[in-house]
Amino acid sequence: MFLQKLNDKPSPKKAKFLIILGFFMCFIAIPIMQYFSGVSGYPANILASQLSFNGELLKSYYSLTNIFLYRISTSLDYIFMAGYGIILFSSSVLIARKYTYSSKVQNIGFLVAIFGIIAAICDGIENIFILLMLTDPSTFPNVWAITHSVFALIKWILLFISITWIIIAGVISLIKRKKV
Repeated sequence: MFLQKLNDKPSPKKAKFLIILGFFMCFIAIPIMQYFSGVSGYPANILASQLSFNGELLKSYYSLTNIFLYRISTSLDYIFMAGYGIILFSSSVLIARKYTYSSKVQNIGFLVAIFGIIAAICDGIENIFILLMLTDPSTFPNVWAITHSVFALIKWILLFISITWIIIAGVISLIKRKKV
């Protein structure tokens, strides 16, 4: 099975390095993104915006926004999504390896690792639609807003699953290790 390749690759050393790299990328990107988003005047919070499924609502937000500055924030998000994708993938792989070889829990962990990457890819596609909408923020087709929200929803579901699995499986593996 393809997922079983994750038992060996990436190496533990490389996976730990990737986690550190991912956090570095996130810690660099987040404050800069927040700065540009804040100074752009974008009026909505992240969930209300991403899950609106409503082109007219997004057009009203963009009418109050400095598009140039908001585009910078959206573009920098690619660094953040690469960072969190790497963190979720590598963390899930390392935790899954703590469980019995080829067990259901391990296979779920490897699948969750892939979910982290897919979440970041969905975030990237979502941002493509944001950038498309920003090319003509007052008359873009409403289907772009709907498509943007669909990818955002998939991203949020996969993020929730991934983070929940990492926390639960990680805590259980720590408890098991301390009992031994």
